[in-house]
Amino acid sequence: MDGALPTPPDEAVTLELLGRIQGGDREAWDEVWRRHHDQLLLTIRSRLGSGLRAHLESADVFQSVALDAFRAVDRFEYRGKGSLVHFLNKLVLNKIRDRADHFGAAKRAGGTALTDTMLAAVPAPGSGAPAAYLDPRYERLERAIAALPEDLREVLLLRRIEGLPSAEVAEMLGRTDAAIRKSLSRAVARLTLLLGEADQA
Repeated sequence: MDGALPTPPDEAVTLELLGRIQGGDREAWDEVWRRHHDQLLLTIRSRLGSGLRAHLESADVFQSVALDAFRAVDRFEYRGKGSLVHFLNKLVLNKIRDRADHFGAAKRAGGTALTDTMLAAVPAPGSGAPAAYLDPRYERLERAIAALPEDLREVLLLRRIEGLPSAEVAEMLGRTDAAIRKSLSRAVARLTLLLGEADQA
């Protein structure tokens, strides 16, 4: 992965751990989750937006997604490099969308506040504080990604954080594959500059 972004966990090790999980090894699950904790938390915090953040803490979503991933791990099929990251990120984003839809329905009906509606359905809620990154580099990375122009930020998130292939991102955004690759190069270069400026501050 580009130097501006932390190196993802070794997939061969993660796949070996997944085999142990499917055999009932809970300790292996804890290790998988530790290995992917920061990247998934980055996805959550990058996708929540200020509106949802005002009502739903990342820690609560994160714990709920962890349980969903554990329940769904038997459905995971290895389809090449990056497929596990994409699988886990898809769970994260689907859960966020579910909560956003739930919030929108409650708001239109003039009903229950988001905190009551959403958090009542979240297993084992946390302390109420946002989840913290294990690797402090991710805190800086989150701020730098937020500072990118919207079009570059979206390409970076889809390609490098959420693990989607370039051709799929191009189809999603209605652009050519070549244009997506060019935008990604610009996004990484801009991100590297922002992170360098943060180091000098």
